[in-house]
Amino acid sequence: MKKSKKPLITVEEIISIHDYLIDRFGGERGILNIGEIEFIVDWVNSHPEKPLFWKVAVLMRGIISAHPFIDGNKRTGFEVAETILNSEGYEITATDDEAFNFILKLAKEVMDIDEIVEWLERNTKRIK
Repeated sequence: MKKSKKPLITVEEIISIHDYLIDRFGGERGILNIGEIEFIVDWVNSHPEKPLFWKVAVLMRGIISAHPFIDGNKRTGFEVAETILNSEGYEITATDDEAFNFILKLAKEVMDIDEIVEWLERNTKRIK
């Protein structure tokens, strides 16, 4: 029997990250569109051939731009990206201001996945 690869992230993990951020920094808990979260998680986990940064970009854009949560979408999208990248041996090197400005731009504009990937590649380094 072929063993399946562990998913990059689960819906439950994203919700847990969101709830932690709301508890720590404030805001309103709740999900507006669980289907959006399920869709992006399923898509990312069902495309093992895609590069890591591409998958992270899809997750970031899906959470930040589609607003599946009542509050905390930008924080959650960034924290999900950082959590995955750290678990895969990468660290985001952007300053807080650079990351904040990028996340605001992503929230306000429809950014192409490749633009997000380029930002991630420019602003991360291998730590493992």
